[in-house]
Amino acid sequence: MAQTARVVVAELMRRGDLLRVAVEGSESTPGPFYLLKGTSRLLDLESIQSEAGADSELLGVPTDGPASGEVARARRMEDFSDLLGVMEQAQDLDLGNPNSGQSGVVLSGILRLLSRLTPQFHLFVMVDDADLVPEDDLHVFHLEPEDASHAWLSRRRPGQSFWIPDSRELPQILLQREKQLRQEKGPWQGQSVNGSVAVPLLNSASGGDGQEIGLFFLVAREVWDKEAMLKLSRRLTAFVARRWQRQSEVNQRIHRDRLTGVFNRAYFDDQFTLELERAKRSNSPLTLVIADLDRFKAVNDRFGHQVGDLVLQRVARRLQRQLRRIDSICRIGGEEFGLVLPHTSVAAGQDVIQRLLGEDPLEEIDYLDETLRIELTFSYGAATFPDGGADAFELYRKADAMLFLSKDKGRNQCHLWNSGGDHTQLLPSADNA
Repeated sequence: MAQTARVVVAELMRRGDLLRVAVEGSESTPGPFYLLKGTSRLLDLESIQSEAGADSELLGVPTDGPASGEVARARRMEDFSDLLGVMEQAQDLDLGNPNSGQSGVVLSGILRLLSRLTPQFHLFVMVDDADLVPEDDLHVFHLEPEDASHAWLSRRRPGQSFWIPDSRELPQILLQREKQLRQEKGPWQGQSVNGSVAVPLLNSASGGDGQEIGLFFLVAREVWDKEAMLKLSRRLTAFVARRWQRQSEVNQRIHRDRLTGVFNRAYFDDQFTLELERAKRSNSPLTLVIADLDRFKAVNDRFGHQVGDLVLQRVARRLQRQLRRIDSICRIGGEEFGLVLPHTSVAAGQDVIQRLLGEDPLEEIDYLDETLRIELTFSYGAATFPDGGADAFELYRKADAMLFLSKDKGRNQCHLWNSGGDHTQLLPSADNA
């Protein structure tokens, strides 16, 4: 039992959920002492850190004296339950999706987790990239340069932390969100801010001297020592950066097509539905394009599947060149790709597809000791919300029908659905025909 407890404690310390602390005046009982994040409980775990630690002293509670018998067992069980509770909560994260703003969903989930473990503070992250801000979230925000009017923000150097004793020096958007959190039922109701710190959030993938990607704010409702808050903020920030990076890497593996590097079919099914719901809420257009590589079977039959894989990688990069960061490119079949284009009207969709049709169809593929020159074209079908339908199934069905029409009309072209039945046909320019 003691060995199991030592493993649990080591893992919690590695993640920053259990903090080792020094207690003033504790020379006679050296500990070690640990503080369970989010509580004021001080744990004496000396017994489980020692190889001689007995199961009866699992959490350092003496087996004699006033805490003996049933009381000691109750205290040991309560402490162990707290440790298990922290581990359970750490598994409760929103995965989100890895592209643009959806990566912010992961960040938001981590902050909500830490908020449950640190009820005496409110946690916020100001990200430099506006695309990382998830919808309907209070913990993550972006500040435009013209809004950074606070003196300390304008003069802060990269990597510098700040103690902010006056809440009026906090960004207005943070104060608004803090007020919303405070108005919710809970221990913060009716209380005001009593000091804050801002600590750089670094890209953990770059190591300790990584690039700064935002600011982590720790906002207190009670009076705390400045140095203690700065120290805690740095620990929390390191945890956030590491967990965010690891979860994003996991998401990439889950949602990416291994061969081409674009998103996979599972991601398409989720993201297309999500983007369509956003389009409905914001009353903005969305265009779905289905692209199918022409005569791919002939490429495989003539050159082999290894060359076919290289071809798919090359044409995936071709698609990426013409699309925006907010667009999603997904491999939804063997040689079929789905392009989800938010905020894209029928006219804007035509412009995108015309650029795709204007790409040079000739690709040079280096294979073994030979350079293969292969002509590669796509057939496209497209449908736009709201004219093309109000649900994902209807839009997909119409775009797929338009793709079939493009194939039937000779390939290397696109048809865009319209309600009149005279579907718009787009052809490559004369130079690329």
